[in-house]
Amino acid sequence: MTVYIDVLILENMAVNFIILAATSHFSRTKVSTLKLLLGAFVGAAYVVAAFYPGFHICFTLTAKLLLSMVIIAVTFWPEKLREFLRLLAIFYLVSFVFGGAAFALFYFSNSGGSVYNGVFYIESFPLKILVISTVIAYLVIKWSWSFVKSRMIKEDVMVPVCIGVGGKSVSIKGLIDTGNSLRDPISNLPVVVVEYNAVKELLPDEISEVFKDCREENLEMLSDAIIKTDWASRLRLIPFNSLGKENGMLVGFKPDRVEVGDEDERKNYKDVIIGIYNKSLSCDQSYKALLSLELVS
Repeated sequence: MTVYIDVLILENMAVNFIILAATSHFSRTKVSTLKLLLGAFVGAAYVVAAFYPGFHICFTLTAKLLLSMVIIAVTFWPEKLREFLRLLAIFYLVSFVFGGAAFALFYFSNSGGSVYNGVFYIESFPLKILVISTVIAYLVIKWSWSFVKSRMIKEDVMVPVCIGVGGKSVSIKGLIDTGNSLRDPISNLPVVVVEYNAVKELLPDEISEVFKDCREENLEMLSDAIIKTDWASRLRLIPFNSLGKENGMLVGFKPDRVEVGDEDERKNYKDVIIGIYNKSLSCDQSYKALLSLELVS
């Protein structure tokens, strides 16, 4: 069988890129396309070594484990060991599911291929099988991921939340709400629902006065208040159908930073919207915010 190095590299780069992109998606870790390509190239270059004499030691179990670690390090640059191990575990999960889906499709479609030193080489690379296996793997992982998280994280779990705007910040307790899927309709960013009293220190006085008078649904008054501040780019209007009200509207804002979790497991977010709720979320005041699962997974 003739092996074409350019085909081998392109095949593996395509597959590696998809796996790393899925790892980024399911781990909620943002990474540039350039880094995804770099990680994919490292994996592809390693595979090429399988077809050269003297490189067989590279395909021992230990070497393969080290390769996975290098790919994760090169692509994501995790700062903490816990985050590194989490990314590595998700990388393996995605790889196994994607590989299983691809092998099953190749088997049933009778596509030609060969295995050498643990490397699977496809004689005629069918794009449709790559696409179908990617879709299948994504759906399987997405369903499994949601199922596991819903079993591991209960609705009554609370976490520390720190919200910062400029030089100001507030620290509160947030409830992980599995039913909270609220998103900003324009940016599609997740919304953390927070009591007004918990974030009033962060708001400009003009906007805070509107909430004090419970007039936040008066768009004319709200607009007049916004004009007097520099918050025009921060404010959002978020429709909702919960919190005891149908077809309601939350006024929200985009903070500079949101930190979720304890100090040793803290996650930092910038792409989050804070939805201001002008009532109490908890009867006993044990929490003042509602968070979705995706912000703690």
